[in-house]
Amino acid sequence: MSQHASTSRTELAATAFTVPSTERELVAAVSAFSGHHAPREGLAANLVAGTFTALDQVPLDVRFYVHDLQDTAEKWPALPITLPPTPWQAATLVDDLAALVTDLSAAELREAAEGLALTRGDVALAHDKPVLARGWADDDEPLPDAAALPRDRRAREAALLQLFDHVDPHEWTDEQTGAVRKALLVRLAGLGDALLRVSALPPARLDWQSEGEGLTALVPVLGAPQPLEARVTAEPVEPHPFASWDEPMWGSPETTASHGCWRWTVGWRSAGGAFHSDAGSTETSEAAARFGAEQTLAAYAAQASTVRQRLRHRLLVPRQPGTLSMSDPAVLVLGLRELLQAVCDEYRAETNRPEATTGWRVVPHQDEDKECSLVTILLDDCSLPHPELGDPANTADPSDPTFEAFLRSHAVVLTPPARTYLAGLSQAGPGELPLPRRHEAAMRAVFAIGGEAADQLTAETGPLPDRMAWIDLLDVAALGPFLTATEPDQPR
Repeated sequence: MSQHASTSRTELAATAFTVPSTERELVAAVSAFSGHHAPREGLAANLVAGTFTALDQVPLDVRFYVHDLQDTAEKWPALPITLPPTPWQAATLVDDLAALVTDLSAAELREAAEGLALTRGDVALAHDKPVLARGWADDDEPLPDAAALPRDRRAREAALLQLFDHVDPHEWTDEQTGAVRKALLVRLAGLGDALLRVSALPPARLDWQSEGEGLTALVPVLGAPQPLEARVTAEPVEPHPFASWDEPMWGSPETTASHGCWRWTVGWRSAGGAFHSDAGSTETSEAAARFGAEQTLAAYAAQASTVRQRLRHRLLVPRQPGTLSMSDPAVLVLGLRELLQAVCDEYRAETNRPEATTGWRVVPHQDEDKECSLVTILLDDCSLPHPELGDPANTADPSDPTFEAFLRSHAVVLTPPARTYLAGLSQAGPGELPLPRRHEAAMRAVFAIGGEAADQLTAETGPLPDRMAWIDLLDVAALGPFLTATEPDQPR
């Protein structure tokens, strides 16, 4: 049973926003979080309150994603195709929200739209699949009055909006009425998304500090050389091609919230001080951006010992020398087959662009221009960390214990054939040499392991296909046919 079994979503949201658990304050807080002004007292505020009442029925263990309700409302009554799938409750909830606006008269629709400060763009976008005054439009049902409007979608939207400027609600066509009704549903769903999102997650507030034009926050992590770091910055928003789209459909311009864009990023710095972003997104308000960053940092901190950067593949908490065990949940094992697949992929890429690479060095793994060695490319292709400029292992040959110590500090374990292959790459000689020469030298080193080499190779890569001998693998061009013929039935 949930620890909040006796607590409603609105109460949890009020706690998260640090506002009184009263309807007015919560509606204002959720609206600001969504990038909108608080609705006007009366019908607009009552519709938002009704939305929150409907959402209070959702069990706390039902998890939604950021725009599940709004995406569903935009496609309603059809279900949107989303990955991951939208919870079935989203469709049920949008049914409940639709019930709030289905029976509103045209005059009430205008009152609510003005009270929620819907923009001309909100109504125009809703017009793409509107709600009809007598009911909801089916996907295949032709829109009334469509023949009287231009065929081009943008032109039809502009024509529809122009009609609003000249007629009162009692003269609206079904298409106009449906567009406003649909726009209201989408707005209510968007506010509902914010309530669901905030009520589902406990507060994880950070000590935000102003830095330049943005905010930063740090979370120290035991064992990590650098703290987790969050950033929030305002981003410019490209104006809509139709400037009037951002104007209020009804009411004065100051009632419409500015369409801002705030980006949050989470990551940590390298030893050299460079910040490496690991996750991020954009939000419509600073509060939502801070919330996204805070929740992400909280999730990272909760599993700090196994968190890896997505692009650099390094652990947030490196392992100390001599402490890594195969039972460590972060351990990744690199075998010879994975290495050969990376070599094969690089060889194919070179074949398709022969002018791109004249040769490959083994060390340093990254130079002053951020150019990479062959070892770096292979490790990166295997989604594994590699030494960088400033790391002690950056100038270490793969045969050097310093190199393997770097990998083990990030919970990467090499099988004996993989270790021998990487060390053998430098046996072709110094400088930049063609990939086939380095591969041949590395494979010769693997074959020279000892009398059990064939058994080790079979265990690492699978059995030889018919009409192929191990020595054939000295030719890098033979890797493709070999790996295809011996492809495992299950992922390794």
